[in-house]
Amino acid sequence: MIMQTLLAVAAAAGLVSAACSNPRIRMEWHDMSPDQKAAYVRATVALANRPLSGQYDDPTRMAWHDFVQTHSRNAYWAHGNAQFYPYHRAMMWQFENALISTGEWPSSMGVPYFDWSAMSQNWWTSDIFSDQYFGSATSKDKDGCVLTGAFAKGKYKVADDPEGSRGITTGDLTCLRRNARSGAVLPDATEITRGLAPNTYTEFTGYNLDNGNYHASGHVTIGGDGGDLSNPSISPNDPLFFLHHGFVDKYWWRWQQQCQAFKFDYEGRLKSADDPMSHGSDQASKDLYVNSYPFIVADLLESEGDTLCYRYSQSKGDVTPQAVSCPAFTTTSAVPKPTTSRDPSDTNTDRPTGTSRTSAPVRPTVAANSLDDNWLNVALVRMIEKKKVVWKVGGASDDGQVSLQDIPTAGGDIVVFGRDELESFSDAETTTDAEPATETEFASRTGTATGTLTATATATAVATEPAAKPNHLYVETRNEDNSTTISYTNFHKTIEVPAEYEIVAVYLSSVTAQLPGGPLKRFFPVMPVIEYVPNPDAPQEVVAGSHPCHLAYPDPITCEYAEAMNMSCDMVTSKHALLKMRIDEFNAANCQNGTSPSSLVNHGWSAM
Repeated sequence: MIMQTLLAVAAAAGLVSAACSNPRIRMEWHDMSPDQKAAYVRATVALANRPLSGQYDDPTRMAWHDFVQTHSRNAYWAHGNAQFYPYHRAMMWQFENALISTGEWPSSMGVPYFDWSAMSQNWWTSDIFSDQYFGSATSKDKDGCVLTGAFAKGKYKVADDPEGSRGITTGDLTCLRRNARSGAVLPDATEITRGLAPNTYTEFTGYNLDNGNYHASGHVTIGGDGGDLSNPSISPNDPLFFLHHGFVDKYWWRWQQQCQAFKFDYEGRLKSADDPMSHGSDQASKDLYVNSYPFIVADLLESEGDTLCYRYSQSKGDVTPQAVSCPAFTTTSAVPKPTTSRDPSDTNTDRPTGTSRTSAPVRPTVAANSLDDNWLNVALVRMIEKKKVVWKVGGASDDGQVSLQDIPTAGGDIVVFGRDELESFSDAETTTDAEPATETEFASRTGTATGTLTATATATAVATEPAAKPNHLYVETRNEDNSTTISYTNFHKTIEVPAEYEIVAVYLSSVTAQLPGGPLKRFFPVMPVIEYVPNPDAPQEVVAGSHPCHLAYPDPITCEYAEAMNMSCDMVTSKHALLKMRIDEFNAANCQNGTSPSSLVNHGWSAM
């Protein structure tokens, strides 16, 4: 009742729109009928057969390759920063309308999505990869070409690659390549649901794109070595891109649905001030256009508003997240949309009028075909995770066996790994004490600190002793050697920034700085690496599909990958150790405490 009243007041004030009265429903692929699946495939083929239009405003004229080429051209600006989610939401909306315009897809339906988190242990068994639909997950072709399905070699050609972003110079240069890591598991629904707990957009993007990395995992695991889907620029060549990004957009949508304020929360930083949409600043803003498409961010925050009109169906991976404490929603949270407009006569279709064309800075060419690669070029600035390291012994029997009749069915409880971990947690990232802070101590330190602490001007150095500039959450000290020390008020940790670096922003787990005219660089606190400690009650070396109640470990993120994305190697190493221990705890329980949506007992399990 309270929420309905708030919505009524907001609508009366013109802050939300009643224009979307009949939203399209975006369904999970496996919930669609065979006829609906066949219609979707026909629509994608029709779009793939359209000639390139070279414009991105009118989806009824856009071809499949238009989406590929503009994504490739703008990948540098659209990944690894605040624009990631709204950019891809705009892309999905244009793609949806383009599909409808083919006449093969009904206007009442949205694009489907693939909730692979609900079958993380055997995702490659989905009928998406059947000959009837989009072809095999793996390839027996010497060049890794897809040989079956609607986008098979000889039926479909990938988009021209004038920028050379695809990086393929030998073999068949026109076929769609896919060589999925069949047998390699994906992040489970019980794990990625933890990423819905943050209370700000900055924290949400930081956790899910920097630490959780579910988006990149979907690309590189399904695309595989040398696959188009694994390439951050030309990944829309593969029709699985849109099924995957439907899931990614749903994830943001799910976070937004938790609180009215979340629907209007948009903050953070762009890739750099050189972004053609940026007006010369790297600060993200709701009134800025996203790259490629004719929408400002404010147009894209509500899925049922003036511009967009869709909602998502419930899927098996929709594990109930822990309750969040909703921020107060005020009329200033929903800023009225600006009067910025585009000149129809402008022939530059990759950006709105009034922005200068700026080339992306030269960056190292890194192959994007494995978890070691620079998939997003640079990671989002990471917000702190408040969680606790408390490992309980599982409930397995002495012999580790469990009777199938004792296992909860799909309708039983679903276990969420670390349901309360984002509320109270102390690990190596939040303290550099020899002994970690207790849960109570940590809670008293953190309070409700904001996620981003914008650094102000650095204090003038004093020759005889360091100069300290206090902030309510940190102290910035200029040292005699002109280096800078950031000391956090509520945490036992410091971050050292070398001399000559200018601090751009201070965050709760890192500091972003740059040399004059140089790229942004992140600095982290020195932290002990958390070592993996095996659970004596958990099975080791679990193979996906070998037991109905056991989950296998996802592939680790290597230090090469972390460093290429400007992340902390120690952080990602520790996070993987923690993930393995959470999975051990789940496996040790042998389904006695509930199941994962991916537990094979919920998928007609039979031993591999």
